[in-house]
Amino acid sequence: MDISTYDYKLDNGIDLHVISTKKFKTIHFNIFFHRALNKDTATLNALLPRVMKRGCQGFRDTIQIERFLEDIYGADFDADVLKKGERQIIGFRLDIVHPKYTGDDALIDKGLSFLNDIISKPLTIDEGFNQDYVEQEKQNLKDLIEGLINDKAQYAVERCIQEMCKGEPFATYVYGSTDALPGINAHNLYEYYKDVVASSPVDIFILGDVEPDAIRDKAEAIFNWPRGTVKRIPKEIIKKAITEPKEVVERMDVLQGKLSLGLRTNTAPDDTDYPILMLYASILGGGPHSKLFLNVREKASLAYYAYARLEKYKGLMIISSGIEIENYKKALDIMLEQLDEMKRGIISSQELDFSKKALTTSLRSIMDSPQQLTDYYLSNAILKKHSTIDQLIESINAAEMNQVVKIAQRINLDTIYFLANKAMKGAERI
Repeated sequence: MDISTYDYKLDNGIDLHVISTKKFKTIHFNIFFHRALNKDTATLNALLPRVMKRGCQGFRDTIQIERFLEDIYGADFDADVLKKGERQIIGFRLDIVHPKYTGDDALIDKGLSFLNDIISKPLTIDEGFNQDYVEQEKQNLKDLIEGLINDKAQYAVERCIQEMCKGEPFATYVYGSTDALPGINAHNLYEYYKDVVASSPVDIFILGDVEPDAIRDKAEAIFNWPRGTVKRIPKEIIKKAITEPKEVVERMDVLQGKLSLGLRTNTAPDDTDYPILMLYASILGGGPHSKLFLNVREKASLAYYAYARLEKYKGLMIISSGIEIENYKKALDIMLEQLDEMKRGIISSQELDFSKKALTTSLRSIMDSPQQLTDYYLSNAILKKHSTIDQLIESINAAEMNQVVKIAQRINLDTIYFLANKAMKGAERI
């Protein structure tokens, strides 16, 4: 697919990225505000976009917003917060149909102006946000945070990360904590909003069949809110020595055990051998071709699921599995055996080839999704890289077995977390 990218710096310091492609019949706008992740502000960052998307000066409630979106041919709008490494990213998204299919040449301007209104002209009352909106969204956020426990697989992964990264910003949940909610009100949230808009690094992405310089001119004219000194986002600490893995067992009323392993890869996302780490993770637990799937699930029949995924920006890898509680020791031993085998170079050429093909297919599928494409180039912006998907695929396919083994040898187990039932007696492996 033919993709061209153009990067601009607006007069107020905002970074504009235009991704020009004719593949889609839509145009996609994304605006990202970057904040350092920490427990003191995480809940504010999670709550803020939820309140802001409820209304602004030009569109005072969700009914008026929905009417506007219908008027511009069923546009889709949302706002939320992301966690990428030790940064929280407040994001606003608008997807519109391309003007050439509607005959409305002002459609792009209308979309950009709407986003600008949501961001720079919030609905305020007496130097604060709308109190009703704030209280309603605090309750919604509380329900969301408390609801994590209902997804036991995701809960176990999150708890593993919290135990592994105690004392590090990355231990903070993407949506913050319910403990912080009572202290947030319409006035202090608005004061925090002003700091976010004035001091956050900001990236604007516009993807679609557009003329880059014309889009830059529109963005320059519309997104011209005043800015102050931009705060720097601290770089994550990736490398950490592990003397002895910690083992944590949490008991709850569950029928199925959730076993998660947290590992330090000691590989940063901007390292030249990061593509090799991606290949390693695929061989270990990236699908039905992987060691975890074949050995833990298929051969030993010890897991309902077992996979490995990378926490790219923090240099972590998480192994997640669902097992019968009484199979804890057996399943854990086989998982550790797979890690050890990879360190010792027990990897077949078939495993290597299947993983390369799986990653190639997965990466090529990014090109079919505007949102995934935007996320890929957001990663480039965070890392200050300019690599294309094709270049990444080329690096993966050029990898050799000895490079994968070298990566494996610097991966260290940090934390073993097991969610068991209350009846389980003793979870110790030794």
